[in-house]
Amino acid sequence: MTQTEICNLLPSFLCDSVTYSVVVTDLLGDYSYVNDLFKKRFAFLGVDFIGKPFQVAIHPGDVESAITIVHQCIANPNKVFPIDIRKPCNNDNEFHWTHWEFSLFKDATGNPAGILCVGHDITESQKIVKKLRHSENKLRAILESTTDANLLISPDYKIISFNKQAAIQTEAVFGKPLEVGATMKDFILPNDFDDFYADTKRALNGEYIHLEREIFFGDASAWLEVNYIPAYDPDSKLVGFTFSSTNITERKTDALKIVQQDERLKHITWQQSHELRRHVVNIMGLYNLIKLEDNLSAEEKLQHLDTLLSEVKELDITIHEIVSRSIS
Repeated sequence: MTQTEICNLLPSFLCDSVTYSVVVTDLLGDYSYVNDLFKKRFAFLGVDFIGKPFQVAIHPGDVESAITIVHQCIANPNKVFPIDIRKPCNNDNEFHWTHWEFSLFKDATGNPAGILCVGHDITESQKIVKKLRHSENKLRAILESTTDANLLISPDYKIISFNKQAAIQTEAVFGKPLEVGATMKDFILPNDFDDFYADTKRALNGEYIHLEREIFFGDASAWLEVNYIPAYDPDSKLVGFTFSSTNITERKTDALKIVQQDERLKHITWQQSHELRRHVVNIMGLYNLIKLEDNLSAEEKLQHLDTLLSEVKELDITIHEIVSRSIS
């Protein structure tokens, strides 16, 4: 078929399109027709396309995929098949991404005459998709490298996504793996149900929640720092909330030790300022009494010495208590 005969069988808006490239190949894969937009886009190839094989304007890596789609068109003459194909560009090291729809082309009598291909450039959208995937991969790498457990949960409490640490911690506590689509209620400890739903309802109303909570499971317990953050899509529509938790048991234990040490120091200070001082005052008083009082009988001096010895023993006990508290 001539190009004119083919063009007469095609809608005029396709032949004259400034958006869509239109190509018809014969059943052997040679170009039978290309519209002006296709000629303009690939003029740099310096090829008179008519009669040439379709491979002259396609990335070598996509040839097999295109042939597969052609076979599907022949086997299903009333269907349209989409395909993304890389096309050459002026820079030898680059290529254009294009999206095409292939279908069987029929002559005026309805007999198969070739393959109709209608396509447009999607290079920019492919670049955006590539950037998004790169950003997603970076975000995923960050989430997977953290020691925090992170989950994204829908408004109906279904699990949308989670990181590796969340999977590890959840299976350790509940004995079963996290799964996308599972309900979050299967992964909340019974004692935490009421607090969890109260806090997350606030998050679903747009509030940021930060708290510290001690959880108990079996004979063990742990302190967690928890964040519930509302999650929105690019159109600012609420899609759920993020749940992140950090194990702060060690930090809490250290803080408790500091409090206990502070209490011991306060007690030691009180003993030093009261108990020790009391004994010292008594000892000094008895010493002066024995030394300076000339009228004391031998029996009275002996009684005062016994009292002095008792004060010294009590002072020794108090000093041992202070040393013991300091060591512990």
